Amino acid sequence: MSTTLYRKYRPATFSEVIGQKHVVQTLKNSIKSGRIGQAYLFAGPRGTGKTSIARIFAKTINCADLVGEERAATKSPARQSTSDGGSIRRSDAKADSSDKSEPCLKCSSCKNILDGRALDIIEIDAASHTGVDNIRELKETVQLPPSALKYKVYIIDEVHMLSGGAFNALLKTLEEPPAHVIFILATTEVHKIPETILSRVQRFDFTRLTVEEIIKRLEELAKLEKVKVDREALEIIATHSEGGMRNAESLLGQIIALEDKKITAKEVEFLLGTISEKELVDFARAIIEKNIPEAFSKIGALREAGVDFKNFGKSLLNYLRQMLVLKINPELGKKLSYELTKERLAEISNQINSIELTDILDLINTLQENIEKFKSSPIPQLFLEVSLAKTIRRCPTPTTPATPEKETAPTAIPKVDPPEKKKEPIPEKKQVKETMAKPENKSSVYSSEDFDLVSSQWPEIIESLKSYNHSLSSVLKMSQPMLIDGKYLILRTKYSFYNDKISDTQNRLTIEKAIDKITGVNLRLKAVTEKEFTAQYPDFKEKKSLLQEAVDIFGAKIVKN
Repeated sequence: MSTTLYRKYRPATFSEVIGQKHVVQTLKNSIKSGRIGQAYLFAGPRGTGKTSIARIFAKTINCADLVGEERAATKSPARQSTSDGGSIRRSDAKADSSDKSEPCLKCSSCKNILDGRALDIIEIDAASHTGVDNIRELKETVQLPPSALKYKVYIIDEVHMLSGGAFNALLKTLEEPPAHVIFILATTEVHKIPETILSRVQRFDFTRLTVEEIIKRLEELAKLEKVKVDREALEIIATHSEGGMRNAESLLGQIIALEDKKITAKEVEFLLGTISEKELVDFARAIIEKNIPEAFSKIGALREAGVDFKNFGKSLLNYLRQMLVLKINPELGKKLSYELTKERLAEISNQINSIELTDILDLINTLQENIEKFKSSPIPQLFLEVSLAKTIRRCPTPTTPATPEKETAPTAIPKVDPPEKKKEPIPEKKQVKETMAKPENKSSVYSSEDFDLVSSQWPEIIESLKSYNHSLSSVLKMSQPMLIDGKYLILRTKYSFYNDKISDTQNRLTIEKAIDKITGVNLRLKAVTEKEFTAQYPDFKEKKSLLQEAVDIFGAKIVKN
């Protein structure tokens, strides 16, 4: 019966551990100084080396002849010869013979532990021993001295699965353990462990491994197994493992079982039901560039290739999430090292320059919504096609000819200087006529006072729509009148789906009717997103007129005769 890769090549010394340098270094320092604690907690994601390091630590503190890191790297049974006769070593191994913090792997203690014959190393699976009776039995055996080793070590895996009574029973033992006993608790859900237990252990937090670290380890294993694997195939495995080395080694074992002389990216994609990094990047680029026909064409190609669209949807959502994180702060790319290769990081960093943050959010929301909606659909790719179709509706058509109204000069919100020479008050109607007669507004039908009136009455307009359509009034609260362009009131919205709601024919006519009824100004409504507004009115500067400032100061309302 063949042994799985992660068991066959499990690290036997600290120097073989991939990643977790902060944990390894601290434990080695405690061994060198002789300050060994009596209770440790290893917390972190699955497959990141918690149990492996616990076993190495147990082996090291019981070793009769500690050695330096360089000697340990050459003595490990996992360091098998490669096809060229050499041995694989960690490039970061230090040749320091005085650094005696590694097990020798030769003494009787090391051999017994390696062979699983050491009675003083007790591993307990808390998932299947959750009751208080199991811990009471443990309390009784704790008092017995070690049979052959210096220390009796209890490794309790998935400790968070213990019941409340079991934790209480364990508490007293952790508080005052015998000098010959060391506890190592391991968990993937540290938040489920009582504070009383946490306060009595030395806690070590394990992190996900980076993609580069996993690829490097997989390359070593491929050499040891005398199998050729494409670099791109290893990248797919490393990315798919989500920072867990055990996951990656299990996937590599499945692929090696194909017994192919050379494993390619295509074989890995077929086995995992996913696509290559390049295809995912190209698909995302088509969406960003709003090249929807190309995106639909790629969906058809994926269907013919037999891609699992659930996995593809998950990969695409994760890609957009990475874009979102990097768009908010490019420095956060370091935090994504466990799931991104350097090439993919560079590609995403380049793509985020061509897309706005709001567009990324819209895409994520649309995809997530449609994945949930079409989970039980007999057509797997439907959620993706519907999402892209919605994207088309929100995209402004670049080939649409400019409307005649665009030729008229927009009536912005100018700063109106008060008249200096005229002392007599000018009637409001006359003021409107004079404003319209100014050269800059010759082509405009409406004046700045009209805009001021609509703007000041905007809350009342929104309130009047509540009884008719509550959701429409909520959308208008998040929108802002900006200016009058010809006969259009330009309304700036935050998101494109607000645009869709307001631009619906029935909704638009209802809003226009409310504006006319409350202000007496008969305008057409045009909703644009913040991005579209900036593109159409690059010189626009948002200012308040004197009239509007007076309204704001005195809390008044503008009345149109």
